Amino acid sequence: MGALDGWKLGWIGVGRMGTPLCRRLLEAGAEVTATDPDHTRIAALAQEGLRAAMTAAGLAEQTDIILSMVPNDAALLAVTLGPGGLAEEIRPGQVFIDLSTVSPATSAQVAEALAARGADYLRCPVSGSTSTAASGTLTIFASGPEAALDRCAPLLGVLGKETLRCGTAEEARAVKLMVNLVVALTPAIIGEALAFGGRLGLDWEAMVEALSKSVVASPLLAYKAGMLKARDWTPAADLDLIAKDLDLALAVGLREGAPMPLSALARQFAAAYQASGEGELDFFRLATWPERLLAPNPR
Repeated sequence: MGALDGWKLGWIGVGRMGTPLCRRLLEAGAEVTATDPDHTRIAALAQEGLRAAMTAAGLAEQTDIILSMVPNDAALLAVTLGPGGLAEEIRPGQVFIDLSTVSPATSAQVAEALAARGADYLRCPVSGSTSTAASGTLTIFASGPEAALDRCAPLLGVLGKETLRCGTAEEARAVKLMVNLVVALTPAIIGEALAFGGRLGLDWEAMVEALSKSVVASPLLAYKAGMLKARDWTPAADLDLIAKDLDLALAVGLREGAPMPLSALARQFAAAYQASGEGELDFFRLATWPERLLAPNPR
């Protein structure tokens, strides 16, 4: 017996993160119907039991709980408030869970529209990577109605190792942006330390090993240590994505009067890599930023 036997779920967005998460739900016994602008993504999981729907509204007609993992604010608005969106068909008793990283303001628009339909809305952005999504070890920041969170706890338990309840409205959105600021700044700071050590004649791999075994070690650095040592920038989360998250946070900070000079600097580093056509590389490519100041053709 699977943890989600008998659950009828809808899923919006079968991309880099959505694919392993859908697979976990299927393996837990859920009946999952999905929609995505790229229909080949759904076809790739069809043999594992994933069903297809043409629109988000179609999911609301067929399922009890709908989840989404989409890339940005515009995509969330399109699948909820746009033509064929959830707001056309979602009804009282249904729950919409969005796992994406989006702005609190856009999320509040969605909340207002779904409240008018009598549906529950859970904001559940996740912290982790494609590998932690596949293993079910994401951390989930959750806010929304307590009763809906209680109802969906077994489902969230399949997707993540821990669900941190943050509040009843947009608090989870703020927490995720706060965490992502530290995530975005980490490779920039590490890059400066590695450049310093390199000037003193230290070996690149030895420096990464020292950092990963020191007081500054973190789960993020542990996950990225092998990538850093090999200088392999195959993306788990790419620079374009982290730049989008920084833009979201900086916009909120500007509106709220929060000083964010370091985050703004990290955004400019990301912009430099994007300008050179490297936006699709892993965001830990930012650790090589000092090399841009020292050599015209960094590796």
